[in-house]
Amino acid sequence: MRLLLTLVFCAFAVPPLRADEFTEATRPFLQKYCISCHGKEKQKGDIVLHDIDSLDAAFKKHRLLENITDQVEHGDMPPDDEDVLPTRAERKKFTDALSKINERIKTGQVPQRAGRVTLRRLNRNEYHYTVRDLFGVNFNPSQDFPADGAGGEGFDNTADALFSSPALLEKYLSAAKKVIASVYLNPGLKKRAIFAQPKTPKEAEATAKKVLGFHATLAYRRRVSDEDLAPLMTAFKRGKQAKMSFDNALRAPLTALLINPRFLFRAEHNEAEKDEWKLNDFEIATRLSYFLWSSMPDRELFRLADAGKLSDPAVLKAQTLRMIASPKSTSLARHFAGQWIGFDKMVSVVDPDQKRFPAFNDDLRKAMYYESVEFFSHVLQKNRPITDFIDSDYTFANATLARHYGLKEKVTGKEMKKVALHNKSRGGVIGMGSVLTSTSLPLRTSPVLRGVWILDTLLGDPAPPPPPDAGELPADDTKAEGLTFRQQLDIHRKNPKCASCHARIDPLGFSLENFDAIGRWRQKDANGKPIDSSSVLPGDITFNSPAELKALLMSAKKQFATNMTRKMLSYATGRGLEYYDEAVVTKIVAKLEKSGYSSQTLIHEIVNSRPFLNRSSTR
Repeated sequence: MRLLLTLVFCAFAVPPLRADEFTEATRPFLQKYCISCHGKEKQKGDIVLHDIDSLDAAFKKHRLLENITDQVEHGDMPPDDEDVLPTRAERKKFTDALSKINERIKTGQVPQRAGRVTLRRLNRNEYHYTVRDLFGVNFNPSQDFPADGAGGEGFDNTADALFSSPALLEKYLSAAKKVIASVYLNPGLKKRAIFAQPKTPKEAEATAKKVLGFHATLAYRRRVSDEDLAPLMTAFKRGKQAKMSFDNALRAPLTALLINPRFLFRAEHNEAEKDEWKLNDFEIATRLSYFLWSSMPDRELFRLADAGKLSDPAVLKAQTLRMIASPKSTSLARHFAGQWIGFDKMVSVVDPDQKRFPAFNDDLRKAMYYESVEFFSHVLQKNRPITDFIDSDYTFANATLARHYGLKEKVTGKEMKKVALHNKSRGGVIGMGSVLTSTSLPLRTSPVLRGVWILDTLLGDPAPPPPPDAGELPADDTKAEGLTFRQQLDIHRKNPKCASCHARIDPLGFSLENFDAIGRWRQKDANGKPIDSSSVLPGDITFNSPAELKALLMSAKKQFATNMTRKMLSYATGRGLEYYDEAVVTKIVAKLEKSGYSSQTLIHEIVNSRPFLNRSSTR
């Protein structure tokens, strides 16, 4: 899909394609021009096409089909060095067939369902926040857990990527003991946890059941039964038989609560003989709280769920607004935006060379990270348009970051404050130090990484991986043998195997070259030569600065909104998106356009969507 050049078909502009028509229109082309490089024997760029042999297979690979359509339409594939190339008529017949498939998907002319999320383990962040809200501990007991893998649209809360292992179960037991020990050592937390005491020995069991029942309801995120409480009560009775005090007898069952599968895993009910059904109110409360807070529902959500009121759209909207306004919604900035935009790399991954960039230290690292967190939270809580992520006239900075950016407005102290921007190149995420640094190399900027980031992260239009023999650019731009780094990259681009992709990628990155590898504004490169930020995209689209790039991206704001919607819907549901979700995305984006791209409209539409409120028997 070409940036700013792709025309979107109007809904129902083309008649639906029958299965036999699809096969007739696509198989000969694939066999003749594609399978030799993307079939069973060879898969260049990890692209596999031989299995697109039916309409159903095409639906499942619809995102790939969009890329194929673009590549074939613009003559990038098959590559020019092939002996036989398709005619214009062949290209048109093939791309028309693929376009009809994508049109059916986007307009919902395919089988629709809510989708199914598998049993989902709490990831490290969710465990941390849930234990914090459950017992009030102020340390992170999950810091020793193994890292969670990313799945779906790239998030670590995707159910299919949250595996369990014996080693992790041992970590859970160790963490549970540390949490309860911390509670017992803190008189205030202990009184909060053990909120009732028996007046007589005969009342011990009933009082224990009251205490454990309260915590189990919160921990299991639903009403609990006597069956749920039985093992906890057995552990309590065992303690009493060992002559323990009431409080000490509760220690083992409270610990057991934190290693129970009902706590560690988020389960949703099934309904036999139904293809799809609505989630119950407790399940909605759980989805909503882990979406917006990465934590368990609070007491108000539990109260409404218990009363069966949360499935009321008006109540759901009011609760969503309440939760967005809560400081806990910072977790959405940290863990959704952090993984999507990529600024979570600032926590530990990003490592600029200290000799080349001595100004980069821990204070600056933290300031860059929290600028991005505060910016996202502000956009959400103040209901700013999501287009602020592309361009804005404000950001958040403390004294360290303001000095690094050379801001005109005087900023003092360590706290992040909203500040006005007078340099039009700085606003939005592409002008943030966290993004500019995480898309650079330790010794230099990387126009390629920055261009790829814009295509993939902002526009949802990822470039294919480089061919194995593409070669590598130098890691240090000061060793250029009299050439600017741009000149070195121009030589690299002359490789025919690299040219077509770099023609899309590099101009985007070149326009950001005035930002160095740690996000400072500069006029000259590391060799003292003037920065050349002039850029030309296919179609003779010219621009010459970050400000002009942002103007270009603003003209593609619908494409940006579509990508952000996909990302957030995947994060909210905890699964990768399927072809039947595309119609949901299309509807949400239409609502976004009408609202002026309101950030809270995006949240509300996702929370009220079919995949968020329902569950299917199959994927």
